[in-house]
Amino acid sequence: MLFIIMKRILLLLALIFILFSASAQTALDPFVGTWVYQKNDTVFKIKLQKGLTIYTHNNTEDPSIFGVYSLSVGGVMKENYLTKQPPARWVPNVPASSVNIFIKGIYAGSKTLGFTFYDQRIKHVGGKGIPCGKMHLIAPNKLHWILNEKEGLWWRVEGTDIPYELKGFSVPENVIMTKEE
Repeated sequence: MLFIIMKRILLLLALIFILFSASAQTALDPFVGTWVYQKNDTVFKIKLQKGLTIYTHNNTEDPSIFGVYSLSVGGVMKENYLTKQPPARWVPNVPASSVNIFIKGIYAGSKTLGFTFYDQRIKHVGGKGIPCGKMHLIAPNKLHWILNEKEGLWWRVEGTDIPYELKGFSVPENVIMTKEE
């Protein structure tokens, strides 16, 4: 009898996990695409795609967003990583930027994506990126992009001996972006 109860509990947990994964994957869909911020002569662009983060230590997968970016100022391209394509599957023991992941996000609920930003010019914490960003959908075609360096560095280095300093970012920190059609 106990065996049957345990079997049903495990089946129920597996079903809940599958439903949760499918829900998270669907919640990522509105973020997929190319987003642009333009003001005067500054053009900041990100391209986001769905992918899976594969954790080999416990054999699990997380639905994720992987992204690339570019920035031009005064008609001069300052940063251009749009031509690089991130993988569909990523194992975290491989450095993200070495496989063209410069934005790595996970669904945080309420139309919000939390993400790690790998700034290729301002290499925070030796280029390991910092979990400093939030993207919030304010309309189907409008995205609020926010970077918070102080909070991101706190998450990355708190409780360690890693030295850090506030350096800013090479891209805009708080802008409204429009989805390209």
